[in-house]
Amino acid sequence: MMKTRSVYICDAVRTPHGGFFGSLKDIPSAKLGASVIKKLLERNKVPPAAVGGVFMGEVFTAGEGQNPARQAVLQGGLPLTCPAETVNKVCASSLAALRNATRAIQLGETELMIAGGMENMSRSPYFMRRKQKALGNRTVDVLVSPSHGDPDVLYDSMLYDGLTDPLLSEVKRQHMGDLADLCAYVHSISREEQDLFSHVSVARAHDARRKGFSALQLFEMSPPGVPALLDDEVLRLPNLSAVRKLRPVFSETGTVTAGTSSQIADGASALLISSGKEAKELSLTPIARICDFAVFSGHFSWYTTAPVGAIKLLLEKTRRTISNIDLFEINEAFAVVPLYAMKEFSLPHEKVNVWGGAIAIGHPLGASGTRIVGALAHQLRALGEKTGIAVACNGGGEAVAVMIERV
Repeated sequence: MMKTRSVYICDAVRTPHGGFFGSLKDIPSAKLGASVIKKLLERNKVPPAAVGGVFMGEVFTAGEGQNPARQAVLQGGLPLTCPAETVNKVCASSLAALRNATRAIQLGETELMIAGGMENMSRSPYFMRRKQKALGNRTVDVLVSPSHGDPDVLYDSMLYDGLTDPLLSEVKRQHMGDLADLCAYVHSISREEQDLFSHVSVARAHDARRKGFSALQLFEMSPPGVPALLDDEVLRLPNLSAVRKLRPVFSETGTVTAGTSSQIADGASALLISSGKEAKELSLTPIARICDFAVFSGHFSWYTTAPVGAIKLLLEKTRRTISNIDLFEINEAFAVVPLYAMKEFSLPHEKVNVWGGAIAIGHPLGASGTRIVGALAHQLRALGEKTGIAVACNGGGEAVAVMIERV
């Protein structure tokens, strides 16, 4: 087996998350991605020519133009010679981007990479299928709906490409929330457990801000025509009583509510990763070493439990046990996802999502993977812990996990 080189996380940044049709609604995903690239270069005084490539996750690319990652690279101040690739693995897109970038450094293809994700869910378009080969001068009248039904109906790409699963039935697609309800029912995760988890996530996000931990990643955004965005726009005040009063969203008999679901959001995140040699030459200070990745693929109806499979594979690959891991970032697509993992591994909540998660601060799909890895890297250093695992499930029954160690 070929020995690979160590890869280090040297910095992690993200934009504040804009609310659905909030302050960031008019900023294309590529510009959001460009902002995190610029910030990494500025904060670390990295010469643009030193960046060997960029991988960026994004799910809703329709109407965004060719290869949005390439647009982000050039708008972010990197040279024409810097290659870029856009990665789509639904909610694990930027984790997949990080895996690709890490492999490039491990194999000696380059020394320094940027990996991240970007998503403007407010800009995700409505669409119809083409009806004929050539458009000519005609527009809407030559288009038809993407599946069965009225050809004049517009389909929501956010639901169609991001939040519903086509694998069971193309006609009646299951929403991710329906599958979260299924997980709660089959695995006896109560409404009370979900409500309390959601409340703690919001309270922890506020606590992280009061203590200055959020500022380790966050930077100010100044969208044209609106006040500067200093913090996550979607973050509400903790109110357990209000959460308990919410009605189920996806089924009258279900337990998943808006309060126990991740929030639709716009934003971007990115990591600066490097070989040890390049980090030394550029006077970069690594904050964590990337140990390994694992990808789990299971039944498409059970994306909610896939993080457990990914964590198990990762522990086997690295010859660790669950007790060796100090902190976990388990993406809060819905409260049932981390709750199921916590039950399976007997994890205390004190080790999981210690600065809050997507229920509190939002889930811009393509950006959340590197957002949680960046949070974990900063947590290990700020809290004096050694080893952590970040994992995100994705539609289709999969999950991607990464283990990192503080240096």
